[in-house]
Amino acid sequence: MELFHEEPGIGERIARRIEPGFRSPPVELALWGILLLRAATAAVRLERRETVRELLVMASAAAAGIGTDRLDYATPFGPTNVGVAKVNFLVEREESAEALRNARTVPALHTLPPRGRARFHVDRALAFADLHRDDGALTALLTAERTAPEWMRYHSTSRRLVADLRGRERRRTSPLTALADRLDLDG
Repeated sequence: MELFHEEPGIGERIARRIEPGFRSPPVELALWGILLLRAATAAVRLERRETVRELLVMASAAAAGIGTDRLDYATPFGPTNVGVAKVNFLVEREESAEALRNARTVPALHTLPPRGRARFHVDRALAFADLHRDDGALTALLTAERTAPEWMRYHSTSRRLVADLRGRERRRTSPLTALADRLDLDG
């Protein structure tokens, strides 16, 4: 006798509604889920049922890399946002080499707001650091700093990564030491 019946997860339920026999790699399904969550959040905020269908269609198109980048109901959709989310997801899964490969293919990065671009470069820096490619990590961090200096100064992941890299640094003076000083890591 079965005591507990486990309901299928949201990803599995979504996959069954889209197409019978649908099988998606975990990364793509997770991205689709992120976009659907954003769409649902926007729809709930707006309390408009007719908007839900429109947002779900846009989320599906964006996850497939179709269409152009756009901001609807304060929710970003499009190939750029999907690419950035995929890089972030791969970094979180510690698939650093794959994250860096995908980072090279993100289209129209310039369309993101500065904070979004800076976060993307910090994700790249995390991937480089994980692969012990500290020069690449430093270059990505400096790009993030140029893009959004104030955000960089107070972002905990950026600060922690700079501190870790500085701990591995052998030189007393370097661009990394200067970055740590600008972030006031000793203060």
